[in-house]
Amino acid sequence: MSTRRPRYRYIAFRVEGPRAFRREEVFEAIRSAPERLWLVEFRHPLGLVRTTHLMKDAAIRALVAIDAMAGERVRVTTVGTSGTIRAATRKYLVHAGGVGKEPL
Repeated sequence: MSTRRPRYRYIAFRVEGPRAFRREEVFEAIRSAPERLWLVEFRHPLGLVRTTHLMKDAAIRALVAIDAMAGERVRVTTVGTSGTIRAATRKYLVHAGGVGKEPL
């Protein structure tokens, strides 16, 4: 029996919709997804979810399949994937133009 801890992947995503969504609204939409995703951080329009390396592709498909949040139509696109929160924040969220110099 293996005692190794899971290898996590952090997926950065962007939410495009008619208004700014709160973290709780994004959390509910992600929770209803068929894959098990953990919302690490969200500041409109950018966010970060955690999944295992084995479920990464399925998690990306589940994120992109989200088409509504809080009863409003949205489009979710993935920005990139990384093995650590720090690298994901630095590569995809800070330089993506949504957060500026302050990381999530």
